[in-house]
Amino acid sequence: MSQKTSAAGSPVSIDAGLVKARIPVREVGAHKWGVGGVLIVGGSPGYIGAPALAAMAAGRSGAGVVSIASPRSAIGAIAAIVPEATFTPLPEGDLGPGGERAAGKVRESLDRFKALVIGPGLGDDEYANSIMQGLTGASAAKRPTFSVGFATARGETTAPEPEARASIVGGAIPAVLDADALNWLAGESDWSERFAPNTLVLTPHAGEMARLTGLDTAEIVADPAAIASRFAREWRQTVVLKGGVSVIASGDTLRQIAAPPALATAGSGDVLAGSIGAFLAQGLDPVDAASLALYLGAQAAERLSEKLSPLGVVASDLPLAIAEALAALH
Repeated sequence: MSQKTSAAGSPVSIDAGLVKARIPVREVGAHKWGVGGVLIVGGSPGYIGAPALAAMAAGRSGAGVVSIASPRSAIGAIAAIVPEATFTPLPEGDLGPGGERAAGKVRESLDRFKALVIGPGLGDDEYANSIMQGLTGASAAKRPTFSVGFATARGETTAPEPEARASIVGGAIPAVLDADALNWLAGESDWSERFAPNTLVLTPHAGEMARLTGLDTAEIVADPAAIASRFAREWRQTVVLKGGVSVIASGDTLRQIAAPPALATAGSGDVLAGSIGAFLAQGLDPVDAASLALYLGAQAAERLSEKLSPLGVVASDLPLAIAEALAALH
């Protein structure tokens, strides 16, 4: 089956045949770092579940090492949920400078990781804004802030004079941007010009896509394939537009898959982000990594629905079911 769209632009369905040919193979004698390390940046004291779910999913999707860069105050609670994870403690100091120091900590730990997942539980406040500035090389600027995430909001704040910084995001290490990272991008008018092409996987739902594009949510829901394709070309990145039918768009490639009703539960997006990150870390290109993660997540939800009903599935059920869905493909 071709990875390209048809002449009419019809998406290719993501099915077992497409996925089987792309499942990573772990060789005898493989080392945990050799099979792919994922670094997840996120988690604030009030949102510890999001990075934990992403980490659980990354591990069950084959990542050899999963590490979480999170504020020190959140690490104990996250570690209790995901004992396999390692941690990069982020400083919780002054606003602005604390976020820049946190970005520096992430930079120091990058050498051995093959993929980044940024955004789950990150928050939307001054500290999180400063971290995103540090990760993306953005100049400091006035931005509205809120009372969730790393720090207490103080309205609009002007950070120190901008300094030239190298971007961690959009460089040599592929990155999944999800949740709060996407909301941060929506406030940056020139963000797509800062990153090298084909280095990001953006995973918005319709509401986040509306913020990123300025379009009405209804317009996005009416034709998600056309919207995802349009903006994937414009941004020169891979877009995973989540919905009742989820769409992957990148260049001339357009794929889609129906999402089972059981995935309409809080945290399922964090699971998807972690799973995509794991497949990126194992060497898949962004479109294939997203295809495997969407397919396996859908299969996991279907399996769980048979046992628990679509109403009874929660996000923390999904990672183990993803591993079972992988086993069924072998």
